[in-house]
Amino acid sequence: MNRLLVILVSMLIAIVASPSRAEDPTSIGNQGWNITADPGRGVLNIEQESLGLVLKDVRLNLQNEHELLPLNEWSVEAAGKSVVTLHTRHPAGSWTFAIRQNSVNISSTFTTAILTAQAPAPQNRIPVRTLDPQGSPVDWRGTDEAMLAYGGTETRNQSFLPRKNPEVMYLALGLVSGSQFHGLFDRKLDVVIQFTDQTTLRRADDDETLLDVKMPVPGNAMIRLIPDYYTQVLGMPSYTPFDDTYFKAAPIVWSSWTGYYQDVTENDIVRNTDWLAKNLKSYGFQFVQLDDGYDRGKNNEHSWIENWDRLKFPHGPQWLTSYIKSKGLHAGLWLVPNAYAGAVDKHPDWYLYSTEGQIVHDYETPALDSTNPQALGFLKTLFSTLDDWGFEYYKFDGEGSLPQTMTELDRDRLFDRSVDPVASYHNRLKVIRETVGPHTFLEGCPAGMPLNGIGYFDSYFNGHDVFNNWSGMHALFSSISANTFFNHIVAYVMPGEGLELGTPMTMEVAKQKRAPGVLKEISQRESPASGVGVTDAEARTLVSYVSLTGVAYPVGNVMPDLPEQRLKLLRQTMPTMPILPLDLFSRGTDLRDTTFRRVHPDDYIHNYPEVLDLKVQAPSGAYDVVALTNWRSEAATRTISLIDKLGLESDSGYIAFDFWNQKLLGVFTDRLQIDIEPHDTRVLSIHPLLKRPQLIGNARHITGAYSILDQRWEAANKKLSGTSESLPEEIYTLWFHVPRGLTLSQVNLVSKTGRKIPAQHVLTGESLMVSFPGQLEPVSWELSFAGGV
Repeated sequence: MNRLLVILVSMLIAIVASPSRAEDPTSIGNQGWNITADPGRGVLNIEQESLGLVLKDVRLNLQNEHELLPLNEWSVEAAGKSVVTLHTRHPAGSWTFAIRQNSVNISSTFTTAILTAQAPAPQNRIPVRTLDPQGSPVDWRGTDEAMLAYGGTETRNQSFLPRKNPEVMYLALGLVSGSQFHGLFDRKLDVVIQFTDQTTLRRADDDETLLDVKMPVPGNAMIRLIPDYYTQVLGMPSYTPFDDTYFKAAPIVWSSWTGYYQDVTENDIVRNTDWLAKNLKSYGFQFVQLDDGYDRGKNNEHSWIENWDRLKFPHGPQWLTSYIKSKGLHAGLWLVPNAYAGAVDKHPDWYLYSTEGQIVHDYETPALDSTNPQALGFLKTLFSTLDDWGFEYYKFDGEGSLPQTMTELDRDRLFDRSVDPVASYHNRLKVIRETVGPHTFLEGCPAGMPLNGIGYFDSYFNGHDVFNNWSGMHALFSSISANTFFNHIVAYVMPGEGLELGTPMTMEVAKQKRAPGVLKEISQRESPASGVGVTDAEARTLVSYVSLTGVAYPVGNVMPDLPEQRLKLLRQTMPTMPILPLDLFSRGTDLRDTTFRRVHPDDYIHNYPEVLDLKVQAPSGAYDVVALTNWRSEAATRTISLIDKLGLESDSGYIAFDFWNQKLLGVFTDRLQIDIEPHDTRVLSIHPLLKRPQLIGNARHITGAYSILDQRWEAANKKLSGTSESLPEEIYTLWFHVPRGLTLSQVNLVSKTGRKIPAQHVLTGESLMVSFPGQLEPVSWELSFAGGV
């Protein structure tokens, strides 16, 4: 009996001391990471405490000449909390996963080792290109206004253009992927998950929120985290993920500044409001913003609510906002909350003073001390009043912390000398935001100061003022090039006060047709002054760049004077879409107010992208919208590799549709050659070729995505159908590619309520156009085909 007991106990000890069964999962965890290896299923999961699941269903493979060979049989050996080794059997070898503070290092004894996995990549975790420190150095900087006006230092951060495809800027509309992207950016946490440059990330066929990952491990590889990416790598002063709850896409704003400057009147606002409501409201236009010129005092100072010019605005601000609202639009106002002239005599302690004892001025107006609670109380009163008057959009100029910026400020005269200048500035913005609420749009113009309003502003205008010709529009292009990396990430980018879309005219002719401020600005900023307005090609480039980058859409002309063709350009590029940047770095800028007093635009060296690649995943399909720009004054012929520059698959053909010319260019396997006129932008939709009829574009919107609610293909019946939104005032046109061998047998269009809609269609070669009168309600279309491919 005793002997039997000893045997049983020995067997129990042996069982407890033996290694885990081959099918039992093994986990290790350290420094925020957790790796679970499950030999029973042949997979690993890699998690991180803040990010959650980083990779799931990680599988081991070997690459042979034609395919991947999965290694499903392996055992697990854990060495402490940080290292786990997998031993494969057929063939025999080892794979080691080692945890470090911000990385997981992976090594293998095989030279053809490949990891496959899936990575969670919902809307808040996007594939990206990150800063390449070995690329060409550039400077991301603001304007020189703070340096010249306040004696502060220039806000400057070094950035780099990437070594590969530096001429391309990548963007996303929807859940996309591409071979250029080797990292994922978590928008909530400001963390990059960086894979190796050889890793490919492709959207999973069965779940668009997942990416299929393929990572070669040629001896060694690494999954690396880059925490605090925007602040520590890019130089942002802080990071708060942008909350787009109330503004899903960037705003469309008309500003009075570049059309009228300080000469704006009530009648000007009314006239433009009427035109905007009639011509652009149904296309997504939103805000009418009155800029400087409504309240100047005898010394050009501002009091904001106390001194409206009754000669220029006889009905007053409340009447004006009510009029704008009556047209279905929203009223906006320019002001400088840092400054207020109305309390100097009664409350001298509300103000900032220089070391010479003088009140500091901002925009010719005494500057407030934000450490003083009474000054903050005034701001609450100011914005409560403006809110009651009906303003729903504010453009804040000279917007930053003056105590942080000004070297000659007398800090001993601050009301509270113990408060950090940036903390005091944040407190001021908090008071304003709490007063106006989250539904009011706030635009900040930092005047060259750091972007310390992140988390409070809905958009930032971090660039130079534009002026009204092609040279003057470089400020807008420069702002887009330099700042798009933070668009819709921490705030929307406002690239300038307004697009110039008027037709070209000499300065002499412009004296009769444009406001004096327009000519004065051009004369001060350009030498010699080349005139006013832009060509058709330049106008196409302007609207293309704004629309395809997803930045705020600034409109600024005297709108009733706009030619019909320029109105059409606006309509075809509105509304703005919820586009995200995929290039998370600044392309830099060295533009200054005086640049074109000494340099002709053709001689100005810049880093604007030559190619915009907007990757789209939407009901309209999965495709690329590609804008190719010729920045010079001579016609050019460009050749683009669809595989290398766009990161498309090499085993497919691609259909190219020319948006501005509304025509099919053909089917291409890789290289596409295109002619571009001076200062023009060609916009092509590049669709993977399917072996069936497919939608390739529409005339309504440059992205091809807006207005398409759904589409589907019934292979058994050879029917392509979908639903579109249109507008009664325009003909709505769809474009399809029809492979040779198929013929169109029937076209049916019906409204949501079942009304039959008349349609026209033309099939020319492989290009099919279907058009119909726009309707107030969605229209369902169905195309039936006969024959075979």
